[in-house]
Amino acid sequence: MSTSDPVLQAIVEHLRAKHRCHTVILYGSRARGEETPTSDYDVAGVRARGPRTRQAGKVDGAYWDLFVYSEKDLKKFSEQQWAWKNARILWSEGDYGRRLLARLEKFLETPFQPAPKFEIEATRAWSLKQLERCEFGDVHGYYRRCELQVAALSDYFQVRKKRYPGPKAALQWLQTADPDSYALSCQVYEQPTDGVALRQLIERVYRVERS
Repeated sequence: MSTSDPVLQAIVEHLRAKHRCHTVILYGSRARGEETPTSDYDVAGVRARGPRTRQAGKVDGAYWDLFVYSEKDLKKFSEQQWAWKNARILWSEGDYGRRLLARLEKFLETPFQPAPKFEIEATRAWSLKQLERCEFGDVHGYYRRCELQVAALSDYFQVRKKRYPGPKAALQWLQTADPDSYALSCQVYEQPTDGVALRQLIERVYRVERS
């Protein structure tokens, strides 16, 4: 086992004993060495066969987020496995883990397929409509405001035909690549009732040249 972390040791033992996993990999912020004290332990276990399942929750003070796959589930990767970038093997019987990460590396090199233009245009229209709905000042409007605040970040990447890497990595990228959008996003998340800032953010998200 390639870890001295007692939490990871407990997770590996749990996946092997309860789910008969022959391979266990760590991904996310802890695999990248960017974790904070509250970061989840993002772990995937692979077994020969069985249904796909997930276990999430707090165990002895640590947050576990475990996915269990069969080998059949991972014959073909999906966008979900993009989160496995920089993954490392915690446990593997034989060379399955090494071969899995080799296939993953090739998958991550494939070009990103952006959403079609009509879908981006529809998302834009929906966002502008929801901005108007937010101004009603009722509970439905408040709900739509929350939706827009969350969707703005992933929409930013969709509109620019970039793969959305998840909220943490996306905000880190924005901070360097587009500091104005990052500052506006911070303002919206720090002051969620600021309707003017939200409108400015949504308009900025879609302020790109149309092809």
